[in-house]
Amino acid sequence: MGSLDSWVTEFKKIGWFIPPYVTMGEMDNILGANIKNEADLTQLELENILSPIYSENNLANLFIEKYSKTPFIKDYINILDNGIEAHFMGLHYSAVATLIPVIEGASRKLAIKRGVHHKHVKQTIKNICKSCKDEVVSKKLGAYEEVESMIDSFEFFLVNNLYSESSTYPHEDKTNRNGIAHGSFDDSDYGTAINFYKTIAAINSLCFLAAIDAGLSWFPPKGSEEAYKKAMYHSLCNKFSTLRVQHS
Repeated sequence: MGSLDSWVTEFKKIGWFIPPYVTMGEMDNILGANIKNEADLTQLELENILSPIYSENNLANLFIEKYSKTPFIKDYINILDNGIEAHFMGLHYSAVATLIPVIEGASRKLAIKRGVHHKHVKQTIKNICKSCKDEVVSKKLGAYEEVESMIDSFEFFLVNNLYSESSTYPHEDKTNRNGIAHGSFDDSDYGTAINFYKTIAAINSLCFLAAIDAGLSWFPPKGSEEAYKKAMYHSLCNKFSTLRVQHS
């Protein structure tokens, strides 16, 4: 297919990026929905589109087949489990606060492994992305031009959105590490599913980069009996979230 640089540009406008383990058709649907609007998609509209992409079943498959087997990501498997459970229980503040440290921790571990660690996390992320891109392009691994665009898209999102100054965050969803971790944002600023989707998608991208480093498969998970059982538990959590809302 070649470069996806035009997609990088379009996703930037709506506060999103090219995620791994998502089909081309699903990403094309997001772009198509944005083009139909007179203005860029709102974050609520984006949230509604992303909901089936990060469903109980899909996240269970990722958890079993990717997170639990990928170096540096599997070091946080219990934290990931808690964060995903919190999301399906409707505890969006808890989910995001639980998962954001995984991004920084996994980034630093991967950077150390690749010999590109820096004391500042934003530069560490830039260094990882450059290192992985250089390897993919120089070795022409897989659909390397597409992968190069994916990495560029991920880097822009982390550096300019997730890790930007909270006062300059450009979208109404406020998925911003600094604003959340330092208490600059209160209840009214964030706390919806879109915050989780952006956080877990960033972790998925780090999982993808760690897979490049470890020589693991880049393909989406296929599903398993173990993942099916976990998805059923996620569905129960979703039902409990409805009860919790009714009685809170």
